[in-house]
Parts: sequence; structure tokens; C-alpha cells
Amino acid sequence: MGVSVQCVNFSDDELWQAIAANTDAVSDLLHQRAELEAEISGMADPARRTELMSSYVSTVNKFETEYRAYTAEIRRRYPA
Repeated sequence: MGVSVQCVNFSDDELWQAIAANTDAVSDLLHQRAELEAEISGMADPARRTELMSSYVSTVNKFETEYRAYTAEIRRRYPA
């Protein structure tokens, strides 16, 4: 079941909690980015560097997709 399908079943409170948790997770990821970049810059293996950065970007994209689904559901419920 996809995020957008799941969030339709969330209560308003659950949606706001999910948005807050998502925002905290992305904030943590952004703080970890400097550490990741330092780790990557010290690696000699370009394939491993690519793998680490790809994993990081994939994780950020997952949270971005979730955030969009949650906020879209809020907007659907409460149109301007």
C-alpha cells in the first residue's frame, strides 16, 4: 500500500504527527550530510562514493514523497 493510499485513512492528528516526524527526519538527514560528504571525499573507491550518495538521495526522496502525500491529503480535506 502506497503512502498516499495510507494517509487517506489517517486522522487529521495522525497526518500532522506524520508531517512533524517527516520534517524531523529530513532535518536530521540534512545535518548528517556534512558528515557524509566528509566520508565520501575521503574514499578512494568511486563506486562506493556513488553508492553512498545514491542511498542518501534515495532516502531524502522517500521523505519528500511522503511529505507531499501528507500535505496533499491535508489540502484535499481543507481546500482554500
